[in-house]
Amino acid sequence: MRFPLATNCTLLLPCLAFGKIDRQRIVSQFNIIRTSLIDNETTPLQVGNGNFAFNVDNTGMQSFLPFNTLSSWAWHNDSLPANGELPSKYKGLMRETYGREVYYDIPDPKLKQATQWLISNPNRINLGRIGLKYKGNTLDKSLIIDPKQELDLWDGVITSTFKIDGTDVKVVTQCDFDSDAVAFTVDSGLIKSGDLQIELDFPYPPIHTTRYKYEVFAGVYDFPLNHTTTLVQGGSDPTSAHIQHEMQELQYFINLRWPEDTPVKLIRNEAPNSTTITAHRYTLSSTSKSSSVAFTAHFSPDQRVPSFPASIQDKNARAWNKYWKDGGFVDLTASSNPNATELQRRIIKSQYHVRVNSAAKGQSPQESGLMNNGWYGKFHMEMLIWHNAHWSSWGRQQYFDNIFPELYETLLPSSLARAKSMGWEGARWPKMTELNTGVSSPGDINAFILWQQPHPMYLAQLAYQARPTRDTLQRWDKVLTATADYMASYPWLNRTTGKYDLGPPSYGVTENTPPSSTRNLAYEIAYWRYGLDAAVSWKRKLHQPVPEKWTHVASSLALPPQVEGLYAVYDGLDSSWWNDTKLNGDPRSLIMLQGILPDTPAVDPKVALRTADKVWEVWGDSKIRGWGRPVLAINSARIGNPERAIYHLTAFDSWKFDSAGFAIRGGDGGTPPPFMPGNAGFLLAIAYCAAGWQGSEVDAPGFPKDGSWTIKHEGLSRAL
Repeated sequence: MRFPLATNCTLLLPCLAFGKIDRQRIVSQFNIIRTSLIDNETTPLQVGNGNFAFNVDNTGMQSFLPFNTLSSWAWHNDSLPANGELPSKYKGLMRETYGREVYYDIPDPKLKQATQWLISNPNRINLGRIGLKYKGNTLDKSLIIDPKQELDLWDGVITSTFKIDGTDVKVVTQCDFDSDAVAFTVDSGLIKSGDLQIELDFPYPPIHTTRYKYEVFAGVYDFPLNHTTTLVQGGSDPTSAHIQHEMQELQYFINLRWPEDTPVKLIRNEAPNSTTITAHRYTLSSTSKSSSVAFTAHFSPDQRVPSFPASIQDKNARAWNKYWKDGGFVDLTASSNPNATELQRRIIKSQYHVRVNSAAKGQSPQESGLMNNGWYGKFHMEMLIWHNAHWSSWGRQQYFDNIFPELYETLLPSSLARAKSMGWEGARWPKMTELNTGVSSPGDINAFILWQQPHPMYLAQLAYQARPTRDTLQRWDKVLTATADYMASYPWLNRTTGKYDLGPPSYGVTENTPPSSTRNLAYEIAYWRYGLDAAVSWKRKLHQPVPEKWTHVASSLALPPQVEGLYAVYDGLDSSWWNDTKLNGDPRSLIMLQGILPDTPAVDPKVALRTADKVWEVWGDSKIRGWGRPVLAINSARIGNPERAIYHLTAFDSWKFDSAGFAIRGGDGGTPPPFMPGNAGFLLAIAYCAAGWQGSEVDAPGFPKDGSWTIKHEGLSRAL
C-alpha cells in the first residue's frame, strides 16, 4: 500500500518521496577515494564480476602488496599428509543418535593430519600477481609520492595516480563482466624511458594447516620447484602472448593481449629451473615510443586470445551502468536524519561489493568473497540466505537464478549419499564445502549443525515469488523432494510426548549449545515445520501426490520450547538461562523466529514479540557481530518497532564498515574483512525496512515515523 506524498511529514508515517531517482548522481557521490598508502591491514579495492576479482594496492595493481587474483574455478589440492595418513581412511566418528550409532564428520584424533587435509582441501588459489617494477626491481612503496586512487562505482573503474621520482604515473584498472580478464592502461613518461615496466609473478599454495585458515595473501613464493610456468611461444597473433602455469592437477593460462599500435614484449626473468623466490617472474615492457602501455590479462583453464583492453574497458563501463540502472534502488538523500548519509554510503557500496564478490555462476561466495581465503576458500551452506536472498529483494533475480537451484543440483548426489550412509532418506546438505567434491569439511560444529537443511524451501519460495510459473515449480522440485524426504526422515518420535524431536546431537544457529544434550532448538524446529509445509504446498501446486510422511511429521513436530511465556533456545532450559552468559551473549536464534523466518504455525507471534523485547534487554551492542544486526533490524521491523530497526542499522560505533564499505565481522570472529554476509545481509534488511514483506501494510515499515526520514525506493520486492 502506497501513500501520497504529503506536503508536510506527519508523525504517522515516514516521509515518502516519489518520482524517478537520479541513480547516477547518488552512486557517484559515494565513489571510494584514497589519498594515503595502504598496508596489509587495509582491504584492497577490487574490480570483478562475481566469478573473478582482481584486488589492488594504491598503484591499481599488486605492486607493493601481493593481493589476490581469485576465481570461482581455480582450486588446488595440497600434497597428501607427510605422515602417510590417507584421507580415504577417514570415516568420521560415531555418536549415538536416537538409540543407534551414526558416523558424523567429526575430527578424528587418530587421523589428525588426514582430518586437517579434508578440512583444507581443495583450496582456492591465487592465480597470479600483476604489478609495476621500476628500474629493474619490484616497485618499492617508499618511492610512491602523492597517491590518489578513486573507484568510480558507476563505471566500475579504478583510477590510480601517483609520482615516482617526480614523474606522474596513471593506472586505469577495469574488469571484463564476461570473463576472468582485467584490463590495464598505464600512462607515464617512465614507460617511454623504459624505467617503468609490468611484472607478473605466480605464487604456490602452502600446505594448509590451521595456521592458514585466513589467508590475506593467498600463496607463497618459497617452493619454486613445486610448480612450473612456461612462456608459450608461437601463434599467429602478434598482439598476444601466453604463460602456462602448472601445479599438480591444476593447469591454467594467463593470456595477454595489447593494441597493435603500442606493442610490448614479454620475457621470463630467470631460467626455468631457478630455485629463487623470483623464479616465476616475468616482465612486460613497451617496445614503442609511446608513454602509454595497455594490455589485457585473461586467466583461463585454456589458452586463447582475449579481447583488446579497449574493448573490455568499453564493455565494462556499459555493464556496470546497466547494473546500476536495473533492479532496486533506495534513495535516502532527502532525509534530515544525521545517520542517513552513512546509511546511504553503506547501501551503495554494498551493492558494488556483492556484484564483484557474490554473483558467481552456480555457487555461493565464501565469507570473505573474492578478496582473501577465509576458510580455505570454501563457502558455508547455512549462510546461503544471508549471502544471496538480497538478489531477489533488490529486483536482481537473474543473479539469484544463476546460483540456484544449480548449486543444490551439483551437491545433490553427494548429499543423497551422505544421508544414506547415516541411515536417513533424502539429501543431507553439507555445512562447509565446495562444489568439486561436495565433502562436508570435518568439524565438531560442522557435523551437528541443522539450519542449512530447510534453506532450499526458503530459496525456492523466493524464486517462485519472483516468477510464479510451472517452470519454476518443476525446476526446483527435485531438490525440494530430496530435502523434504530427509527432513521427514531425520526427526525421531518421542514416545513420551508423542511428538517428533530434533536432536540430540545438534548445534543451533549460534553454535554455543552442548550438542550431546541439545534437543528441539527453537529456531531449527520452527524452520523444520516451515520447510515441510512449504514442500507440501509445492507438491500441491504441481498437482503431484504429497508423501504422507511429510504431512504427518510436519503436524506432529514438537513446538519451539517456552519457559515462563518466552521462547527458550532449546528444550530443557529453565528461566535462569537468560543469565547464562554463554547463551545470552548471542540469542539471535530467538530473534529469527519472527524475523527472517516467514509466518508458520510453529511460532506464536505474541510469544515471539515478548521474546524479542527480552532479547533487546540482554543482547548488548558489544556482543552483536556478524549478521546479527541485519536479523535484529528485520525482526524489529516485523514486530512493528521501526525505531529499533533503524537503531540496529545505524549503530555505526558498534557495527563497523571500513573506508571501502566492507562490513567487518567484529566480536570474536578473528576473520579479516570483508565479511560478505554482513554486506549482503545489510542489503536484505534495508529491503525489508523499505519495501516490507508479505503481509506488511505500509510502505517503509522499518523506518521511524518521526519526520526525519525521507525514503524513495524503486524496483524492490517484498520479502517472504
